[in-house]
Amino acid sequence: MDRIVEDWFVVREMDEGIVMIQEPGHVQSFLVLGQDRAALIDTGMGVADIRAAVEVVTDLPVQVLNTHWHFDHIGGNARFSRIGAASREASLVSTPLSNALLTRLYLAPCLADGVSFPEAFDPRSYEIKSPAPTLTLAGGDSIDLGDRQLAVMETPGHTRGSLSFLDSRTASLFSGDLVYNGTLYAHFTDSDIRAYEESLERLCDIQDRISGIYACHNEPLLPPEFLKSCLEAVTAAARGRTRSERVTDWGLPVLRHEFCSLAVLTPDRDSRGIDILSCKA
Repeated sequence: MDRIVEDWFVVREMDEGIVMIQEPGHVQSFLVLGQDRAALIDTGMGVADIRAAVEVVTDLPVQVLNTHWHFDHIGGNARFSRIGAASREASLVSTPLSNALLTRLYLAPCLADGVSFPEAFDPRSYEIKSPAPTLTLAGGDSIDLGDRQLAVMETPGHTRGSLSFLDSRTASLFSGDLVYNGTLYAHFTDSDIRAYEESLERLCDIQDRISGIYACHNEPLLPPEFLKSCLEAVTAAARGRTRSERVTDWGLPVLRHEFCSLAVLTPDRDSRGIDILSCKA
């Protein structure tokens, strides 16, 4: 049964010791419970207190694991004392994100669309100041929760330091923004479409070891076969085998590649991509 916390989060048990903490229409984080401690994979947007949502589920000590540094995945980091992130993105995780930047990136479009925020939320003071990571992560690391482990996998593409996590108990893959059912983003200055393709190839190679994919946007749980669909779309975009058109994202030009039911965004021609920290191409 779903629980609503802070007039914002939907808390839902998904599998044995796996709880989704969803910010509906925006992003979802995942709490993985072990015998001795819990891991919170991403902390959402910081619109409301995600720690309050965690505490309705468990009183175990919590280790945050960021899949990547983008604002909608680190917004609640400051609510916790133990934060893990990719070593190559550690400085980005702790880069302050101002109200002006977040208003342009996120708040202004949401408010224009009539998105309803919690009553206690003040958009004028919204900012994100994540502490520096206390744990840096690399592929091959393992996060021990007592009676289950999360294997750390380097899966760059969406960002250069993107991580995924594979649960030893349920064989669930937590893919961050690498895999989800929607428009895949490879159009930032720190995106790499070729690395994206290679990451998906590696995951497809171990598809028979994956029971399901927990995605941070749109449908929260996808079958392992969906990896192949993402790989085909990204490969087609990387190699110019798609129908593409010039569109805008955050008011800046990018290329949108359509492939079957998916789409992939890449930088506009002669552009390095969109720099999130400056919101410029």
